[in-house]
Amino acid sequence: PAAMWTSVPTEVETMDRLTAGRMLGRVDALLPNQYSREEKMRWLAEAEGFVLREVQQLAGALPEVTEGYVLTAEAPYDQMYRYYVEAQIHYANGETVRYNNAAAQWNNAFLTYKDYCCRTAAPRRTTAALHLF
Repeated sequence: PAAMWTSVPTEVETMDRLTAGRMLGRVDALLPNQYSREEKMRWLAEAEGFVLREVQQLAGALPEVTEGYVLTAEAPYDQMYRYYVEAQIHYANGETVRYNNAAAQWNNAFLTYKDYCCRTAAPRRTTAALHLF
């Protein structure tokens, strides 16, 4: 039963999941920009870090996000990564209104994903039940 609640997806489960490289391809197709792939990958890694720390409550070192890295959030929640990278592009371009719009989309999508995880995750057992009899 303990293996049932593992947080590491199997290879079969990740086959249809979105990779970092595919996500950046979507960003570039929807928002042509002059920023390097490495810079956008760093921004994407920041977004993944928020998901791992705030939602998955991962402690310790974060994994390296590379082209083939499978993003944690599954569809339809995986679009939040796009919003984060787009917000960083707009911010770097000095486009305040577009940044604010993309940041609002990121915040909404991130909180929606966090709520989804809270609704569907099994509660953690941190202490043994107290028996009074």
